[in-house]
Amino acid sequence: MAGQAVIAGGQRLLHKATRMGSENCTEPRPTQHYYPWLFGLAVTEGAAIGVPMLAPGESSAEILRRHSGVKQVPSPKLELFVKNHFVSPELCDELIRLIDIDRRPSTVADYNGDATFRTSETCDLKAEEPAVIEFERILHDFTGIDPAHGEPLQGQRYEIGQEFKQHTDWFNPDGPDWEKFCGVAGQRTWTFMVYLNDVEAGGATRFKRIDKKIMPERGKIVGWNNRHPDGSGNVSTLHHAMKVRKGVKYVITKWYREKPWGWPE
Repeated sequence: MAGQAVIAGGQRLLHKATRMGSENCTEPRPTQHYYPWLFGLAVTEGAAIGVPMLAPGESSAEILRRHSGVKQVPSPKLELFVKNHFVSPELCDELIRLIDIDRRPSTVADYNGDATFRTSETCDLKAEEPAVIEFERILHDFTGIDPAHGEPLQGQRYEIGQEFKQHTDWFNPDGPDWEKFCGVAGQRTWTFMVYLNDVEAGGATRFKRIDKKIMPERGKIVGWNNRHPDGSGNVSTLHHAMKVRKGVKYVITKWYREKPWGWPE
């Protein structure tokens, strides 16, 4: 499979990373049990010959740019990519259905006393669901990242007025949540998020430090590198899931780690 990059160090930042698919990242989850369908896959177009080898939890701008329709947001502050029509309408509908079955109130890893910080609902999608298998397959083709380094796929649902205030997805190595959430799998490397439906009003993802808003559109994928080249957490990835003003917003999110998610057999 495609290799991948730099191991994270990190810098101080007060942030609110989301809670992962399991209770915490120290849960032993055998990687071959979680992704049996992906182990042994050949390298796909996203990991074509000639791409520099990377660390297993990484993708690269070069890999992502090789795909038709991918646009890189022009900024020296972070690596941020967008592609429309990444997921078919049929797959979007099935993932929405799965989210609605198991959704629950969203939480944050390091509560700051603000009960309105993250007001959406969350669903941990089951790896054995055919729609999840299909999504993981096309995402692997897109990123080239070793699937063993991926967290379980998570869905989110936002009703009118719900939001997730400014936060980063990476963890502060000096924070109280570091050992609990990163003691086994390490720092988050890349985030990939897909909007599953059009939203009538509101619901944009805002990257304030680069003055960029990305509007939710059915099937659109957004991906970014959570770190600087030296491996430290990139504060410019600070982003805000803005309030939905009309309608409902559904998204799915996939986070990757420096090390495998759980322990191999």
